[in-house]
Amino acid sequence: MTNLPFPADATYLKVAEVCVLLRVASKTVRRWIANGSLPSTKTGRDWRIARSDLRAFLAARDNQVAVHVL
Repeated sequence: MTNLPFPADATYLKVAEVCVLLRVASKTVRRWIANGSLPSTKTGRDWRIARSDLRAFLAARDNQVAVHVL
């Protein structure tokens, strides 16, 4: 089993959790959100990404390893 940076039953993920999972900078994730590539919801000052949206985003980019982990 893989150690995930978030609870296994999490429906929404924080930007920081997505960064750790994909090994990218927060600036990259925020750029994906800003240009509409990665659907997200703003809660207060933070962004939340639905796990299903992240799964679809990764599948569209042919990242099968990360899709399998999610």
